[in-house]
Amino acid sequence: MFAIRTENLKKRFGRFFALNGVSINVPMGKVYSLLGPNGAGKTTTVEVLNCILKHDYGKVQVLGLEIPKDCKEIRKRTGVLPQEYNGFTDLTVKENIEYFAKIYGDSKDHVKDIMRLINIEDLKDKKFGKLSGGQKRKVGIACALVGNPEIIFLDEPTLGLDPLARRNLWEIIKDLRKNGITIFMTTHYMEEAEVLSDIVAIIDKGVIIEEGNPKDIIGKLKVGNLEEAYITIIGDTSNER
Repeated sequence: MFAIRTENLKKRFGRFFALNGVSINVPMGKVYSLLGPNGAGKTTTVEVLNCILKHDYGKVQVLGLEIPKDCKEIRKRTGVLPQEYNGFTDLTVKENIEYFAKIYGDSKDHVKDIMRLINIEDLKDKKFGKLSGGQKRKVGIACALVGNPEIIFLDEPTLGLDPLARRNLWEIIKDLRKNGITIFMTTHYMEEAEVLSDIVAIIDKGVIIEEGNPKDIIGKLKVGNLEEAYITIIGDTSNER
């Protein structure tokens, strides 16, 4: 079973198609990264898959469940770190995570396990509002792990972080994959996608224009890295249009 499947997915805002026939297959337990320029359709895709936006056309399945019919069950089995994550400023790290644990009926013991996995035990009594950007993103991922999700959606998880904080989050993402969690990620950082992803898809103007294993794409285009491949693909597409 695929973790995520879409067939000819379309989402329109007025006359503008934010998604125009997107078909993707995300295997269970893999890291799938959606890459593209601003306005390409990355966040729109995440929001459709999270039952935030209703699509206009096509078939969308998450964990074999249909969107929008099974959205209630899908939300129980998935977690999400939005691009703009804002925790409760005056609550501690532990209290922020426990807040979501109560909503999902999760245990305090599991909250401790999550903090250990994300390596934020030393921050448990610190107010969220006093954390650095990287620490806040870690807490956001911890909150997304409440309820033992089978899939986690990470929308620009390292946006605005310094290089060290970014690398620390990479290790967390690797650990989540080792634990069998499927990760659907959007990012502007090509090195990040190349290091972490089993599959990358490049989207532009609401259309998937390339998909595959990063190494395979790099080899096919005979370039040095994913960033060079991305620039080549986006540049060629822009010239065609």
